Amino acid sequence: MKKLADNSLLKRFIRHEITPIFGVLVVFFVVVGLMAPNFVSYNNIMSVFMNLAITGMVALGMGLVMISGGIDLSVGWMMSAVGSAVAYMMVYMHVEPIVAAFIGVALSMAMGTFMGFLISRTKIEPFIISLGFMSAYQGITYIITGAREIRLEPGMFEFLGKTRIFEIFLPIYIFVFMTLLLWLILKYTRYGRRVYAVGGNANAAFLAGINVKNFKMGIYTINGFIISIAAMTYISRLGTGSPLIGLDKEIDAIAAAVVGGVAMSGGRGNMFGVFIGVVLLAFISNALNLLGVSPFYQYLMKGIFIVGSVLISYYGSSRDTAVKSKG
Repeated sequence: MKKLADNSLLKRFIRHEITPIFGVLVVFFVVVGLMAPNFVSYNNIMSVFMNLAITGMVALGMGLVMISGGIDLSVGWMMSAVGSAVAYMMVYMHVEPIVAAFIGVALSMAMGTFMGFLISRTKIEPFIISLGFMSAYQGITYIITGAREIRLEPGMFEFLGKTRIFEIFLPIYIFVFMTLLLWLILKYTRYGRRVYAVGGNANAAFLAGINVKNFKMGIYTINGFIISIAAMTYISRLGTGSPLIGLDKEIDAIAAAVVGGVAMSGGRGNMFGVFIGVVLLAFISNALNLLGVSPFYQYLMKGIFIVGSVLISYYGSSRDTAVKSKG
């Protein structure tokens, strides 16, 4: 009986949707670790995780939106706008940091809700609406900052970004906690099943009794909340409200989600896959730097690696679907 159970677990692991990309991550670590021993050192790993934690938070929100059948190109500039607004309130309006932080969370959730309302109440593609919001947030950011950094006073707002617990920075804990929480919600709750249902087939979800419009709007509200945490973690860590804190974050988030197995069409993916996607892309950049690869070639190699990882994930999931259909 134990042997049968072990075989069953092994088969489930082999057929799991994140197994191909997890395999890529393991092989990558082994190969690069042999080429550059410093790559697998504790200090290097912790440094990379500290840098990827904020991008990882954004990627988790993006993954949730994509699984539900949407997309949000505005996350980078939304992060910049919220972070700049919070920094402006603390520095120029002398608002207490905790109050400014709560206002930032509320503002970000309101922004996400408004965009979600427009997306859910119209037949316009989320790509187009979020592209418009991206431009609007960019303008808001530059209006707030005047295209300059807003530097916080030393010690003003350092808790989120610089606190250490057992020598590990708090943003890493936040990223891991968000991953576990969203994974549990998506896998074990009725809400999670509805996310997949809406992303897989919105019409069928509506016929099953789900208020699809409000549900989609709520997804963007949650995404806004996640963006606010990422924004405030960033300004807390660097002590500045830069207009460029979210630059290209939407590209990194979408790439990590897709590499991690989230379907652009919705209805498929999980948070552990997104987590692995974030880690893999961050360590690719780190490995290329350690190996002394020219920055001009890094973009090319990173792009090839992303495409290759997506293809491996795609064919792995296709094989899994074929096995299930035969069974």
